[in-house]
Amino acid sequence: MWPFILGTMVHSALASASNDLDTPQGNYRPFGPGYTNGAYPQDFALVGPALEAVHDSQKPSTGLAVDSTHKLYLTYPRNSGSTPDNVVICTSFNEEKPWPNRSIQNCSAGQDPSTCFINVQNIVRDDRGRLWVVDSGIPYHSTPTADAIYGGAKLMSFNESTAEKLRTYVIPRNLLSNRMNMNDMRVNTTLGGRSGYAFITDASRNSSLLAVDLENGRATRRLFNTSVVRADEKYVGTYDGELIYTWNGTKRGHLTTAADGIALGKCHVLVGTHEVKLTPLEASGNFYWGVLASRRFYYISQEVLVDESKSDGEILAAVQDPGQCGSEQAGFSADDQGRVYIAASEQNAIYYVDTLTSQVNRTVNGNQPSGSGPLSADDYVVKTLVRNAMIQHADSMAILGGWLYFNTNQLTLGPSFQYKNVDKRRGPFRSYRVWIGRGPAV
Repeated sequence: MWPFILGTMVHSALASASNDLDTPQGNYRPFGPGYTNGAYPQDFALVGPALEAVHDSQKPSTGLAVDSTHKLYLTYPRNSGSTPDNVVICTSFNEEKPWPNRSIQNCSAGQDPSTCFINVQNIVRDDRGRLWVVDSGIPYHSTPTADAIYGGAKLMSFNESTAEKLRTYVIPRNLLSNRMNMNDMRVNTTLGGRSGYAFITDASRNSSLLAVDLENGRATRRLFNTSVVRADEKYVGTYDGELIYTWNGTKRGHLTTAADGIALGKCHVLVGTHEVKLTPLEASGNFYWGVLASRRFYYISQEVLVDESKSDGEILAAVQDPGQCGSEQAGFSADDQGRVYIAASEQNAIYYVDTLTSQVNRTVNGNQPSGSGPLSADDYVVKTLVRNAMIQHADSMAILGGWLYFNTNQLTLGPSFQYKNVDKRRGPFRSYRVWIGRGPAV
């Protein structure tokens, strides 16, 4: 009982000592509202609007997409074990069914690996009503050092309305070296004046960024094994107040997941009710990515990244570094007004950063919020959109009809990150949406 007694004594002593101290609000009350940050649980206030739950999963998902009718699609990866369905469509708050069909979910013996799902990591929707899956091609029973199967590492596009498969883009064999592990993707159908490009992050230890020309299937690998895509050496993150390592029984290691989440802007944004064309130098035409085992994120012009005439050195020199964002970040998204969203898993939050001068309302580094054009990377200010204890490792995000959708999967409570590989995840694993009043960038 002594802590209670001590607290009472301290309270009494402070009250006695403050009897003669008056404040504009009346007598000084040391334990009244505003006494000190952290004096009350409510001092750690929630940030942003309430979350609206849209689906409960019994397994942790990584990928998320939303179609034109606001139906939710999720991916259940096979990084640490088999899952019966790799991609599903949510048919109610609790129910799902395999998508686009059951037969594609698992490859049978001898089947062409380009025709079936091996290990789908994410699903995204483009502005032409197509759904895309990115399949790492790494079977679940492989060793951590296994390479992706040629033909299994691929992108596949489907008709949103009919679920018909439209096209498959197999990643060339020469790009699968150094254990490439495709993780996230985004599609810009307006880039290049033809079919557009798909952009992919390689989350392997060496890491890289990939661009796939959707007209001819040609794939280019950039920034391979450079500092802007690699994880921090011996990185240690936090989750729900606990430090996070990797564990193999009692053997401690460190997270090595490298380039992960992606957001793309396009070459026009909405200003009021008008669509304004931006120059190639505008921030909204950039490729944004984060390095998961770090607190770093970067961006580069999409046009520069797909320019095959540029050397690796020129590509690296074009990368912009806004500085750290204060959290690991799994998923990224971007809206039609130049705002980039960051799934901040360490903070149980979704962050955002405005990238256009017209969208900011404060002076930063002497630069006033007026005019048009992109913000300098040095002037980026990352803010909190929403923070809530229910955001248990937000992973993928999608924007539609004014809503920002995201899933949660409690990733670092999983056995790979817990001492003696205890699984501390507790389902159901919930997906949410939060109102932002904006549309998708691409």
